[in-house]
Amino acid sequence: MAGNIPTVYDVAEAAGVSTASVSRFFRSPEKVRPATQEAIRAAVEELGYIPSGLARGLAERHSGVIGMYSFSDHEPDELEMPLHPARGDVPVIRESSMAQRSYPLFADEVLHGVELECTLRRLPLALGWQRRNSGGVSLDEIARRVDGLVVLPGVMSASALKQLARTKPIVLVSQQPETPVPVSTVTVDNERGMRRLAEHLISDHGHRSFWVAGPVDDFDRSARYRGLLKAVAEAGLEPPGGTELREARLRSDARSRLADLLARADRPELPDVIVCMNDQIALGMIEALTAAGIRVPDDVAVTGFDGIDAGRFVTPGLTTVRQPMNMIGRVAVQLLANQMTENPPECEHRVLGVDVLVRGSCGCTP
Repeated sequence: MAGNIPTVYDVAEAAGVSTASVSRFFRSPEKVRPATQEAIRAAVEELGYIPSGLARGLAERHSGVIGMYSFSDHEPDELEMPLHPARGDVPVIRESSMAQRSYPLFADEVLHGVELECTLRRLPLALGWQRRNSGGVSLDEIARRVDGLVVLPGVMSASALKQLARTKPIVLVSQQPETPVPVSTVTVDNERGMRRLAEHLISDHGHRSFWVAGPVDDFDRSARYRGLLKAVAEAGLEPPGGTELREARLRSDARSRLADLLARADRPELPDVIVCMNDQIALGMIEALTAAGIRVPDDVAVTGFDGIDAGRFVTPGLTTVRQPMNMIGRVAVQLLANQMTENPPECEHRVLGVDVLVRGSCGCTP
């Protein structure tokens, strides 16, 4: 590689594909076969390649625009939702808890905070997103148009982060870089919040057995899991079970996984409480338990983490750890604006507080 700077030809050779396939991957990844996507993604990661469009944009440092690059975890029924029909007949719809999502999630609330702070500072904002599996707006399409980026978890590889951080201010939300990189971060006290919730469940309700629902493998949720483990160990209780539910990432996925588990002839004995790594998963748990005739919280308590609005309206109300999602977005813009000055300060790392919000799903009186 001339000058040790990887090119599209190097990526194509390493992935065993044509340069046209590499270009198509960055423009429209959904049009590239999954196996080819994986081969190109692995080559990009290994080589530390930055697309040429992004590389050109890195030199244009004064667009005056802040960018936010986020994940998009739409439920399957949302993606299939038709446009509203034209004016005419007025349908009568019987809505249920299985209806399409109509409430904001974590990323939506953080975006609201980003928008608010950008409005107050009169800063233009550009948005990019990526699905966790594939597809979305490619990183180079958003990064080359902005002076700095607010980045949510799971949407940027370590190599891309390392390359971009050399040329643009970046603020990571709810994550920490795997290796030292000059970026600012905004996180919350995940471990202490979950530990306090678990102490409430143990001390105030006498719960002795726990399942965990949702992944525990990223920065936020691994910290939450550590907090739960510490509280359980200090109480002399067995470590949490429920390994069958650890892979659930969406509300619908959580609902179906628990429903399958409950339908098994050899289903395990239910715990006192199911501790979910976010509210979205907790809502799916409550739906599956209710559908199976299992009462929440009389038979099984359920808790979440985030504090999204939907937790107020489900029956029973969802006990959760509430993080200041709007403030996370606002602080991220504040830190990014500081870094976008002529004489930027050292990178900052903010940890915001959380609180335990008790409702009926843990057994507290509404």
